[in-house]
Amino acid sequence: MSNYFVFTDEAGAYQRRPSDAHIRSHPFYVRSNVLMDIDDYRQYQIEMQRIAGEYEIPFDEEIKWSDLWRIMKRNPRNDLIVRMPVNRLKGYYRKIFETAVGKESTRFMFTVTDIVGRTCGWRSEPVYKSHLQDAFQRIQMDMGTADFATFVMDELNEGTLKQIKAACREFTVHGDFVDYKNLYQGVLTENSLYSPGIQLADYAAGVMNGYLRGKIVSPGNYQFATDLYDEFIKPRLRCHANGKVVGYGVIDIPKHTAFRGQIETIFDT
Repeated sequence: MSNYFVFTDEAGAYQRRPSDAHIRSHPFYVRSNVLMDIDDYRQYQIEMQRIAGEYEIPFDEEIKWSDLWRIMKRNPRNDLIVRMPVNRLKGYYRKIFETAVGKESTRFMFTVTDIVGRTCGWRSEPVYKSHLQDAFQRIQMDMGTADFATFVMDELNEGTLKQIKAACREFTVHGDFVDYKNLYQGVLTENSLYSPGIQLADYAAGVMNGYLRGKIVSPGNYQFATDLYDEFIKPRLRCHANGKVVGYGVIDIPKHTAFRGQIETIFDT
């Protein structure tokens, strides 16, 4: 029997009818899901404290993935980032991923909505619900008969959080084609400042967002995100026994649009 946390976070911003300016800033809406068993996570927390000390990060501060792009645009978020050169910041992200994949149980899974191709015209509520529901379904499928998993996400604005919690509660209690008997029937929330797991999910979502940008929007760019994906995420990305990733470790929402062919070319060829 094993107990797991699934830390989940987002990158990008969804809009039903995005402007060209919005698409340039947010070509994809990505939600990451990082699975780790509780024993591994206990050790991961300890190691994160050591890394924070090594990089002189105060206990009341956190590094976000967006800090990399803000410092490169000379718009650092706070004094901590002002004092951190780009190469040192990149070294920090790399150290975090090295530590995370050093835990045997760590697995990654992503849900993605294509915004740049305008393949989704849904309202925001069903989009957010579908991202979590697809993740819940696949985590349940992977659970052993005596295993149990709990989803944990960052605190959001009260209105959005209420919608998400209600949606998760509804489909886990009433079910769909999956019986959610091995999952916490809902989602727990935590301030990312206090959660190394949510911080890792933030970095994973940022890496996948950058990786897709480098493959679809701006080929050849986003090399740092591509390197982190290839070295750390790809070997731990959920997939079918035959190696297929799309539909298993990278799930398109909505499904079966033109975007499916694009990501199959990226992940399954």
